[in-house]
Amino acid sequence: MNGKVRISIKNTGRCEGTETIQLYIRNMADKEGPQKTLRGYQQVTLKAGESRTVEIDFPRNSFECWDATTNTMRVVPGRYELMAGSSSADKDLKKAVVRVK
Repeated sequence: MNGKVRISIKNTGRCEGTETIQLYIRNMADKEGPQKTLRGYQQVTLKAGESRTVEIDFPRNSFECWDATTNTMRVVPGRYELMAGSSSADKDLKKAVVRVK
């Protein structure tokens, strides 16, 4: 699977600026695992008032996590929360749930 994440962003300021879009995942079934793990990012420069949709590559191996059952790093099938935003703070993140087979 060679997926992409699309994120719409807008510079609401009065001058040009650069933002770093960050992508995090969380395995929803892993109650002992991390709340979020950084899996991708992209810097984007926008002029004042400019909007853009950014595409970030997000291949299947982006969902690779520690599997305690097999004691290996691997893509564990299941539901994942995908989070994207300008920081790791929950208030800055847009969230979606995806299923990985």
